[in-house]
Amino acid sequence: PPAGADPPPPADAMGNCCAAEEVKTAQKDIADKSSAPRPAAAEEVVKAGGAKAAAKKEWTIKVEKKDGKKLGIDVDLSAGDALVVDAVADGLVKEWNKANPDKAVKEADQIVAVNGVRGKPEDLAGACQKDSVLEMVIVRG
Repeated sequence: PPAGADPPPPADAMGNCCAAEEVKTAQKDIADKSSAPRPAAAEEVVKAGGAKAAAKKEWTIKVEKKDGKKLGIDVDLSAGDALVVDAVADGLVKEWNKANPDKAVKEADQIVAVNGVRGKPEDLAGACQKDSVLEMVIVRG
């Protein structure tokens, strides 16, 4: 060996590192280590789910029914706990959209509350029909 280098290990020490028992133990350790990345993968799924949740946008719009104007939206009542906007036609919501482009209501947006009422789509639609001022919580994403 070069000056200052450690001498090589004795021959019998080298033989022990390759013994069958050592290999089996090492293989088991490798298998155990291969399962270690699984929590990291699970964390990635959580992060992806968190990012998806963060992608949801929620805002409130306020319109007043007057002068015989209609709301001007077609909605789907079959969603579990929201009115899903099928289309925006001429009416109060379209006027809102023009005045508030950053909070515009679009197709597939969900109306999750009307004047504090949450729950069944039928209840939300009922509030839209009976009240003259509508404060609606919209969710997108």
